[in-house]
Amino acid sequence: MSLPPALLVPLLLGGCASRQLLRLENQVLVQELERVHAELATCQSDAPPQDFATEVSVEVVADYLARAGFTGVERLDNDLLVVGIEGSHTRFKLTAQLFQRESVLYLAATDYLRLEDATSSSNMVLLLTQLASLNYDLLLGKFQLNPKSGEITLSVELNLDDGLGFKTFEAVSHHLVQTADGRYPELARAAGGGGM
Repeated sequence: MSLPPALLVPLLLGGCASRQLLRLENQVLVQELERVHAELATCQSDAPPQDFATEVSVEVVADYLARAGFTGVERLDNDLLVVGIEGSHTRFKLTAQLFQRESVLYLAATDYLRLEDATSSSNMVLLLTQLASLNYDLLLGKFQLNPKSGEITLSVELNLDDGLGFKTFEAVSHHLVQTADGRYPELARAAGGGGM
C-alpha cells in the first residue's frame, strides 16, 4: 500500500526535523557533559590530598608521630604528646601540644638544656648570646628561654586553620629534632665557657 504524495511529503519533512532535533539535543548534551566534567576536575584539584587532615585532633597528631617513625609516644594529658629522642649529641623529648581553640600545633624539643647549665654568669651571657645568634640563622623553629624555670627549648608553631598534611608534619618534626640535636654541642660549649 503506497501513501499519496501529499501525505508522504509531511512525513518525510517530519522525519528530517526529528533527526535534526535529535542531533541538536545530542550536541547540547555533549556540551553539558563536557561542562560537568570540567567542573568535576576543578573540584578534584581543589580537594585536599588524601594524606591531609582538615580537622586536626590529638589522635591525628599521635598517628602522624607514629607514621613519622617516632616510637614510644606518651599522652600526658588531653592535648599533650611526648616522645623520647636519643640524638647523636644529647637526649631530649619531642613534645607536641595541640591548642584547638587557637588552631595551633606546638612542637618543641624539651628537657633539652637549662640556663643553670651555664657554669658561670659570663658563660650564661655567652649561652644567651649563642641562642640569639642561632635564632637569627634559623628559618624553622626558634630557641626559647622560660624565664621562670630557666628551661631552653627549640620550638615551632604550626597554624592549623587550613588543616595539616602528613608530609608537612613529618618534615617539620624531623627538622626540629635534627636541629635540636645538631645545635646542642655549640650551646653546651657556650654554657661551659668554651666559646661560641
